[in-house]
Amino acid sequence: MSPLPPLRAIRAGIDRLPAHQDAPRHRHGAAYVTVVFAGAYEQASYAGRLKVEAGDLLVQPTFDAHADRMRSRGVELLRLPWRRELTLGGVFGDLPIDEIRRAAAHDIGEAVALVEVLTATRRPRARRVDHWSDRLAADLATGDHTPLAAWAEQANLSRETVSRGFTARFGVSPARFRAELRARAAWARIAETPAPLADIAYDLGFADQAHMTRAVRWLTGAAPAAWRAPAPR
Repeated sequence: MSPLPPLRAIRAGIDRLPAHQDAPRHRHGAAYVTVVFAGAYEQASYAGRLKVEAGDLLVQPTFDAHADRMRSRGVELLRLPWRRELTLGGVFGDLPIDEIRRAAAHDIGEAVALVEVLTATRRPRARRVDHWSDRLAADLATGDHTPLAAWAEQANLSRETVSRGFTARFGVSPARFRAELRARAAWARIAETPAPLADIAYDLGFADQAHMTRAVRWLTGAAPAAWRAPAPR
């Protein structure tokens, strides 16, 4: 597997991004939340192509990869640290954004606690699906093992068209997108369940446990045993 870009860290607090400051596809290890106060942008991530605008809250999951494209003359936003997030994240709307902003101005931890309460019983907006690449991203996110050539044939597209079109929208080939998602699914199962590693590898379609171990190390920088280690006292 070719090397992945290094993991980035975020700085909690309010940030203002100028117009045309697109962000090529990059990775984050720790989960975080973005609250948008003004402006709009589009993000292409494991959760699909997401439209994020003023009044929205975006949960960025643990071990995420995404690209951002500005859709306004600048964006004002708030970034908050977040707990380990095994889902693919997503956009939440209709939240008291001004209340979150006031809480953050007082204390970042207070704002995080408020967001936890506000999102506890909500689900993110449905995926955007207005292009075949959105359907493919959604299928890959479910762990579908359909060969890409077969998927392209079912969609009445050539494999080359699928590869080029998907890469143009998501910043990575569908084969790479699938490999990252499968490695992430393995990491999540390893970190959160006591299931035997061999069983996880089989369930997720890896050739064997060693294959899964290489994939998890590739994505996270650590072998499965590290994610099974007990937390320090």
